[in-house]
Amino acid sequence: MKRYDLIAFDLDGTLTDPASGLVKSFAYALDRMGVDYGDRSSLTQFIGPPLYSEWRRLYGFSAEEADRALSYFHEYFSVHGWCDNRVYDGIAPMLATLRSRGKTIVLATSKPEHYAKDILDLFELTPYFDFICGAINEKVREKKHEVLDFALDAFPDIPRERCILVGDRKYDAEGAAMCGIDSMGVLYGHGSREELSCCGFTYVVQTVEDIAKQLT
Repeated sequence: MKRYDLIAFDLDGTLTDPASGLVKSFAYALDRMGVDYGDRSSLTQFIGPPLYSEWRRLYGFSAEEADRALSYFHEYFSVHGWCDNRVYDGIAPMLATLRSRGKTIVLATSKPEHYAKDILDLFELTPYFDFICGAINEKVREKKHEVLDFALDAFPDIPRERCILVGDRKYDAEGAAMCGIDSMGVLYGHGSREELSCCGFTYVVQTVEDIAKQLT
């Protein structure tokens, strides 16, 4: 594996498992909208992709309806959902190892940035990061390639061939490819082995420990 100087991380499904709080927040919003989404377990599909475009695509929401659904989502998530979360075992030691090897560490998430910062603070992960970047909101800088481009532009002296994104969904692989960088998929997150093997990740790893082994 070649040497990487900048390592960008997705948040949901890569550093933390937000499933409990997010699924409850999705269900709250879609119940308020009168959507029949079937079993709650099906809502894990929304962990990762931008909600505004996904809900419009899947449920046929108008722009106004999508805005209303997102307002319901935030109504629950901002109070209860964001902290109904857990950090994956081994994340802090893995980040510490990467920092000890002189890597630049960046967060690049489609989650609104203020939530991302709160979650990193909650798990005491903020000190490991050189730059934290998220969506401005569900309509502005919310696609993975937009967030990632913004983060990479903050480090113009690091060539993109020395940068890699670590994530757990196809949106991460696609975003990295659009930005001209390599990507690493993690199988402990919310993407299936089939999804990760078919969507163009440069590398796929099984565990948190494998990240540090491969990238140091």
